[in-house]
Order: sequence, then C-alpha cells, then structure tokens
Amino acid sequence: GESRVSPRTPGFIVQLPVRVGDQIKQGELLAELDCTTNLSQQREAEAARESAAAQLNLAQRQIRRTKTLREERNISEETLNQRETDLETARAELNRAAAVLEKVRYDVLHCRITAPFSGVVLERLAAEGEWIAPGQPVVRLVDTERLEVSAQIPLHQADSLIQAKQLELLTDGESYRLKLRHLLPLVDMRGRNREARMEFTGNSALPGSSGRMQWRADEFHLPADIPVRRGGKLGVMLEQNGSARFLPLESALEGHPAAIDLPPETRIILQGRQKVTDGEKVQVSAGKQDAP
Repeated sequence: GESRVSPRTPGFIVQLPVRVGDQIKQGELLAELDCTTNLSQQREAEAARESAAAQLNLAQRQIRRTKTLREERNISEETLNQRETDLETARAELNRAAAVLEKVRYDVLHCRITAPFSGVVLERLAAEGEWIAPGQPVVRLVDTERLEVSAQIPLHQADSLIQAKQLELLTDGESYRLKLRHLLPLVDMRGRNREARMEFTGNSALPGSSGRMQWRADEFHLPADIPVRRGGKLGVMLEQNGSARFLPLESALEGHPAAIDLPPETRIILQGRQKVTDGEKVQVSAGKQDAP
C-alpha cells in the first residue's frame, strides 16, 4: 500500500531531505520541523514539574509535622485540615505539570517526521520553509516490503483460484510467484467478480505494475471455444451409446475456459458439435467423434 505521511504537530519545515524515487527505510527522516519553541516549552515544563515535585515534598513534610503536633494537642484541627488540603493541592499540581511535560515532549519528538515503513518516495507534497499543520501530507510513500497484488476474479474461477497449486503474475515479460492471502467475501455485481489479494513469495514486481495472472489447479478446464449453447445454457455434447447428449455446465461463461469434472473415459463431441442435437445418433471415428 501507500501512505501520505503527515506531521502530528504543526510547524515550519526546516529540512526535507528526501527526493522522489528515494528508497527509504522504516524510521528514516522524511522531514524535520522547526522545534525551537517546542524545546523552550519543554525546558519550562521540566522546571515546572521539578517545582511541583518540591512543593509536594514540602507538603508531605508539613503534614507529618502537623500530625505529630496534633497528637500532642499543640495545634488545632483546622490547621491539620489545611495541611491536608495543601497536600492534595500539591499532588494535583504535580500531576498537571507532568501532563504538560508529556504533551511538550510529544511535540518535540514529532518535530521529526519519519517513515512509518520502508518504501519508495513517490511524491513530495511540501517544501522547506512551508508552514504545515497536522494531517497535511509531506510526502507520498509506497510500501516496497509488503507489496500486494489485487485482481478481480470471475465467480466461476474463484474455487479454482483457492485450490491453485501454482499462482503467478506475468508482467513486462517476467513471471512472479504469488500466494493467495485473501479472497474478499463480496461480489461486484456489475462484473460478477470477487477481489483477490495476493502476496509475492519471492521477487516482487515494481509497484504500480499491471499484468496477467495465471494458475494451475487440479480441475480440468475445456478451451473457451468447446462449450456450445443449447436452450439458453452452455454445456458440452457427449457421445453415449451412439447418441449425442447435452451436458449443461452451470459455471461456464461465454468466452471463458470451462471447468469440468468428468470420468476419463467420457467422450466429448468436437467435430460437428455446433450442429448436433441432443439425442441425435452419432458415429465415432478413429481419433475424433463426429456428428452425422
């Protein structure tokens, strides 16, 4: 797949070292934002957290001292209650300061926009000196390590694809071995197809390539020109006991190879198949089956 990589924090782009066509490793720098303000805020947040931690430490010492004095009846209940309130306030202030510091550190970390995966830069969508906001893409990156092949598979070929022993993509004169990852459980009613997703098992084709898929399955397929149409159905003409018999092929589609599962001794009429009718007497000649 591909991704339009964008920042998680706003800022001016001070560095955009990648160019179209560059091979990028996961985690490699794609762009860097001006982090001056963020770093200043981080230092302030760190100081605020240290101050809050010191205030909490003081409040804890004071509450211990106040409880001791209260046991000796040298201090009022109201004073003890005030010290307890001060302690809770100090705890809340430390939590708030820690949250602010975490947010600022997040912004500093994401001044560097890095590649979420290894791939190739397809497009630069920003420039150095440009102000960029979260969600605004910097580069378009295509994944070169998890490439997939997407294909529309006719319904009548879906089972054959699932059972395929060898699956290949043919493109630009090269053959690439594939394995089926998933056959989507949805049917495109316009083309009567299902989308298949395949992964490369060895070398990969270039991203964006198109080609033709081929596979080998256990079932036998008749060439596309062998089936004939009778009564609105596609099928084959068989010779049985000297007569022609029409066998409908429910999964056959016009112009496509037809899957067929028949005993090896079955005789399929080839010559004259377009004219012969169901029940008509036929004569078998050496090497081929003829209609009269």
